[in-house]
Amino acid sequence: MTSLLKINNYQFNFVCKITPELDVNGNPKKFFPQERYDNKKNLKLNKYGIGPFCKFSIDRKYSKTGVYVILVNNLIEYVGECDDLFNRFGMGYGNISPRNCFEGGQPTNCRINAKILSLLNSNHEIGLYFLETTQRFKIEHELIIANKPSWNKTSGKPSRI
Repeated sequence: MTSLLKINNYQFNFVCKITPELDVNGNPKKFFPQERYDNKKNLKLNKYGIGPFCKFSIDRKYSKTGVYVILVNNLIEYVGECDDLFNRFGMGYGNISPRNCFEGGQPTNCRINAKILSLLNSNHEIGLYFLETTQRFKIEHELIIANKPSWNKTSGKPSRI
């Protein structure tokens, strides 16, 4: 992975390779957080909530606002925006909350984590790149429209531009 990635005239910095917690055999540990949820309202699992999931994090120094890109084998698979990259990956994608597995939770976190786990199990290289910016909604939308990443389901939040 290169330290800089230029996409549509924007310069993204390499954050890290996404590396999950490993079991004793060196394989990504699998988690089923929905089993820890006290489902008093008998909610159904969301479309992506069944798992399994993995756990991963990034360095706390990335508590910054901007746009991130997930690269798999050097292909742009996902573009997103965030108020805090560390929280998005440390407590969102990288550590699935039991509640997010159910209807009304955040299915995107489950969907992205499950895709990452599947690819890591197949020995794919997954890298995270970041652009610190206050124009995160505009840039995210531009990049999704121009690059059509396969993991993105929408074109971002153009209403917030």
